[in-house]
Amino acid sequence: MEPGIILPIALFAIVAGAVGLFLQRATGALRATRRVEQFQQDAAAIGARVDGLLGPALARVDAVRRHELDPGEIIDELDAVIQGLDDELARVEELVAPPAYAESRRGMLSEIRHAQRALAMVQHGCDVAVGPRARSRSTEWQISIKRGYLNLLHAREALARHVHEMLAPAEAVARNWRTFRV
Repeated sequence: MEPGIILPIALFAIVAGAVGLFLQRATGALRATRRVEQFQQDAAAIGARVDGLLGPALARVDAVRRHELDPGEIIDELDAVIQGLDDELARVEELVAPPAYAESRRGMLSEIRHAQRALAMVQHGCDVAVGPRARSRSTEWQISIKRGYLNLLHAREALARHVHEMLAPAEAVARNWRTFRV
């Protein structure tokens, strides 16, 4: 072959290789970005559903706590909320979190479990309140409901914080944007 032909072919091969490498990295970055966006959308949807369960439950428990509502009226509602939280907990466990969001996902799982325990405490207080010896155990059921209410309130706030962290760009993502590692 002539040297005048080899040089353009070699330059073409180098340029084609560089373009191929660029396209490979760009598609990898797009895939990673799509995974992060899908995770964030799923986490936001779960957070909204959990908040939709906890908001009305908190209002009803607060009404019982303030003696504006009979404790027996919310027992079935608490069962429904606990079941709804079980469903959302299963959805969070199925989420595959990018490494930068793994801690927030674990926090979300923890706070949903925390909310379930708080609702169980409220439920215990309501069961005692409607039981045969409610009058003699009035302090017990009132304390259970009040503590459960506060724990439920704290779990809701912490869950909202974790969801907010998941929706914000992770520091690791911002720091490593050139490496396309998410």
